[in-house]
Amino acid sequence: SYGRNLLGRAFLDAGDPRTAATHFLANYNADHAGARAPHSLLYLAESMIALDDTRRACIALSVFGDEYPALASGELAGQYGSLRGRVDCD
Repeated sequence: SYGRNLLGRAFLDAGDPRTAATHFLANYNADHAGARAPHSLLYLAESMIALDDTRRACIALSVFGDEYPALASGELAGQYGSLRGRVDCD
């Protein structure tokens, strides 16, 4: 989980959000309970925002909020709130 997430982040940091998104989605799909699965959903949303794909960004944010409510209001609340502020999911 950590390795796939870091690989996705490396692509995102290098300006390749499309490739990054494939790694984040693969990481989440491989194990929803994995240590970095929730983080991968948030970075997937960030990748989708970078690609101007609001619909998919909103799906990733919605799944994150539904599946990881404790993280959405706790440890990852800042990142979650920041990303939600960058897209209109209504």
